[in-house]
Amino acid sequence: MFLYAFLINLIFATLRVIYVLFYPIDLSPEEAQYWDWSRHLDLSYYSKPPMVAYMNYLSTHLLGNTELGVRMNAILLSFLLSLATYLFVKRLFDEKVAFVASTLPNLFVGLSINAVIFTTDSPLVFFWGLSLVALYFAVEKNTLYLWLLVGLFSGLAFLSKYPAVFLLPLGILYTLLVKPKLLKDLKVYSSLLVAFTISFPVLYWNLKHDFISFKHVASLSEKGSSFPNLSSFLEFLGGQILLLSVIPFFILLYAWFDSLKNRKKELLFFTIFSLPVFIFFAILSLRKQIYANWAGFGYYAGSILIAYYFLKSPKVVKYSTILLGAFLTLVLHFTPLLDLLGLRSLLPPKRDPTKVLVGWEELGKEVSKLYTGKELIFSHAYQISAELAFYVKGHPRTFVFHTERKTQYYLWRDRLSDYRGRDALFVGYHPPPEGALKSFKKVEFIKSVPVYWRGEKVREFYIFKLSEFSGSFYEKPVGY
Repeated sequence: MFLYAFLINLIFATLRVIYVLFYPIDLSPEEAQYWDWSRHLDLSYYSKPPMVAYMNYLSTHLLGNTELGVRMNAILLSFLLSLATYLFVKRLFDEKVAFVASTLPNLFVGLSINAVIFTTDSPLVFFWGLSLVALYFAVEKNTLYLWLLVGLFSGLAFLSKYPAVFLLPLGILYTLLVKPKLLKDLKVYSSLLVAFTISFPVLYWNLKHDFISFKHVASLSEKGSSFPNLSSFLEFLGGQILLLSVIPFFILLYAWFDSLKNRKKELLFFTIFSLPVFIFFAILSLRKQIYANWAGFGYYAGSILIAYYFLKSPKVVKYSTILLGAFLTLVLHFTPLLDLLGLRSLLPPKRDPTKVLVGWEELGKEVSKLYTGKELIFSHAYQISAELAFYVKGHPRTFVFHTERKTQYYLWRDRLSDYRGRDALFVGYHPPPEGALKSFKKVEFIKSVPVYWRGEKVREFYIFKLSEFSGSFYEKPVGY
């Protein structure tokens, strides 16, 4: 059945390539930002570790600075992980479970997005998955080679995104439950040494930058409202249900309960590496707003549980899972279908998440008409600056005048002095901030650029020209 799993995943990968090449969407702001990081390689970055930048550097040098050059990473990582999952699950269960675990997640909304949009989640899920494979067999066989692999993949997961730290406490928990004596074996700790060695450059970079990444992560967890906030909890819960295309989420709830009750070792392994992740972010959502994707990495193990219990489900559940998953995945990739189906009210254009993926190339073309190659290009929003860096002709270096928290662009402001005496182009959702005007002698409104999606205006940009830059910004960002 491996050949069938390979072919099905290859078809999905091919469809994703076609989607990126021909569907009229642009890079998301986060994708553009991570691509911009790849032009300034470093040991780490303001908000994330460096893996996403390194992968972008390699892929765009092979495929060019194009949407496919960026997104091929997500497509390839998803494809490779699906094959590794088949081989892994076959060893634990049988070919049928392996086939479902390898193919069914293609119909989960979260995985489908993660397999096209290249953000830090893509490499995190990939290396998280490989870490779990290595860890399971390391606990079973207790060989130095396998523990070194655990350290390697765990370290690479940490270089991808900070939630990889969950691997340590969850790995200890699983070992305590199934083979507690292993924790006295020095071979186990070789994995920690390898993981720490790989992760050390990120720690060193933060030491040199006043631990700015950790301050950023801490600020995200501190921002919130009154406890308990049922509204944010329900929003988080709804997001998780949608990520798993509805029915699989409820299969997973049952799988968690049943695996804890029966304590079958293989099922318990996948529960330990999914349920605590869900519980952690669910509790956090009672205090603050949580983005749906934050808990997404836990669903790699969860998807294998879903596959196991999916095969035990009644036929009506199986057919409903496949049909609803296919429908949701198709519609969220092609949201204009909702208008054709008369379902526009379910997801109006202004609430359509894909609206953030349109208008950037058009904006880049408009700015390109004004850009001679000498002007300073900047915005009040890092998202706009990153998109302009990608879509303006020549891929110019762009800057941010920070009015809220700091970003990676705040660490690059030393290069502003290169533009002293030059004119500038400001692009924003509103006129230049008052503080930014102090750096220029004159400001002139050029034009507005409206963005339409599904026949409705969803956004509007404003372009201004400013003259004689003083060489520095008088900005006062607030927080991290």
